[in-house]
Amino acid sequence: MTFSHARIASLFTAMLPAIASPLASAQARLERDGVVLYWGLVPAAVVSGKHALEEMHGVVPRDGGQNQHLVVALFKADGQRIGDAVVQARLHEVGIVDAAPKYLTPMTIDGQASYGQLFSTAKGGPRQFRILVKLPGRSGAIEFTLSAWSPQRETR
Repeated sequence: MTFSHARIASLFTAMLPAIASPLASAQARLERDGVVLYWGLVPAAVVSGKHALEEMHGVVPRDGGQNQHLVVALFKADGQRIGDAVVQARLHEVGIVDAAPKYLTPMTIDGQASYGQLFSTAKGGPRQFRILVKLPGRSGAIEFTLSAWSPQRETR
């Protein structure tokens, strides 16, 4: 990890609590095809205390599941933030039929471009997201796969 990436990682780690809390269920860094993706998954109830979710994403799922907020920040390998991508994610839970993919809407966190969306989950975990990132001027999408657990998971 270069100094630039270490700095970005620490900034993203510091940024996530600004929209969430110490209850973040997962966060990590992934890199593929010259794109670095930082992600975090937090309960939507935590985020809604600081941000109007309907204004950010249009609709808040009300299907009885646990609403989770996925946030993604994208960077080029040189550390430059990517703010003009089209980002899509599909949630997969073991034993549950996959829902349709959702676009992660552009959002600003501490003046920086990010992408986010709400997902309704039926189980405590694990959760897997397949994320497709389409960049202007590039043919095809870059695929990332990430796994996360619920902060409410049992530790027995």
